[in-house]
Amino acid sequence: MEFNLHVQGRIDGGTVIVVRGDLDYAALDQFRTCVEQALQPPPGILYVDLQLLTFVDSTGVGALVAARHHAERAGTRLVLENPSSMLQHALRTASLLTSFGLPPA
Repeated sequence: MEFNLHVQGRIDGGTVIVVRGDLDYAALDQFRTCVEQALQPPPGILYVDLQLLTFVDSTGVGALVAARHHAERAGTRLVLENPSSMLQHALRTASLLTSFGLPPA
């Protein structure tokens, strides 16, 4: 599936990145650029809506971790919305669920 991102505002002042398609090596630069742009100026919260995510590999998980670190350096909290069971499994395998504020299984 073609990868694309959509950035939108939110009523509470946060910013939302809607991810659609596969978050893998081929999408890495586009995702990184989108996160950087969404953090200018830094919103209070950066939501990453993953409802339309169709695939994630270790590169995609690494991109989410890097996005979380980038957001924290900007004084912004990154929140994963609608993570699929596939993504939760990948995060659980890497012991990253709680670092994203998701409940451990």
